[in-house]
Amino acid sequence: MIILYIIITIAILGLAYMRFETTRLKVNKVYYSNRRDSLKVIHLSDLHLIFLKVNINKVKKVLKAENPDLVIITGDYINNVSHIPLFLKFLDDIKGDYKILACLGNHDYKTLNNNESEILKFVRQIEEKGVTVLLNDSICFEKNNRKYNLIGIEDLRSNRYDVKKALESCCDDAVANIAFSHNPDMIFQIPEGSVDYLLCGHFHGGQIWMPFHLEFIILRNEKLCKMGITRGAHKVNNINIYINSGLGNVCFPLRFLSPPELTVLHF
Repeated sequence: MIILYIIITIAILGLAYMRFETTRLKVNKVYYSNRRDSLKVIHLSDLHLIFLKVNINKVKKVLKAENPDLVIITGDYINNVSHIPLFLKFLDDIKGDYKILACLGNHDYKTLNNNESEILKFVRQIEEKGVTVLLNDSICFEKNNRKYNLIGIEDLRSNRYDVKKALESCCDDAVANIAFSHNPDMIFQIPEGSVDYLLCGHFHGGQIWMPFHLEFIILRNEKLCKMGITRGAHKVNNINIYINSGLGNVCFPLRFLSPPELTVLHF
């Protein structure tokens, strides 16, 4: 009986800690450039608003302190259409003197039944908040006479992605092509030499750590996971890829050794 009580106590404490970890905010900084006038980008991903437990004031505090040139959000905002107002309020809350770019994730497409009119309606609602949604499209952003192509590619699982189309509107004299999409395996669809950087999310850093990478073996079938590339900065096919562990949580509000992440990148 004593052993049973010990097991129950450990389980309760474990769950309490995993619930607590969802409220943390880990700020990672990545320097692809050491220039004093580098392009500063804050990358957010996988908000899953219904299970987002990070206090929005923590995010706003980092945004204010870092004062980025751009904020890029790489998908998975809603799990039900009733969550749309939560996402729109989130966008209102993080507004600042910086441009916000976004793409959509697999949960967004699934929630909207991959319906074209519903997707366009959702995009319009987002853009009404001053956010630029790039779906197989790009914009040229200029800072201190240096141009950067920002390229948004639709999610791999949606089967709507069109890398060629996304690259068509890039300006020729940019110093870097920075692509973003939800699923990191998009890297295998991008022609080598066409993109310098790729920002993604989707893997949640595993969300709940297990020994021997079991969380990825059991729950993920992506090629990068099988290669042991699951979070953080890597280089694949001569493309620098950053995989964000996400801000929110999927299925349930629990994390273990994979705290919510906000990333500051310098290009």
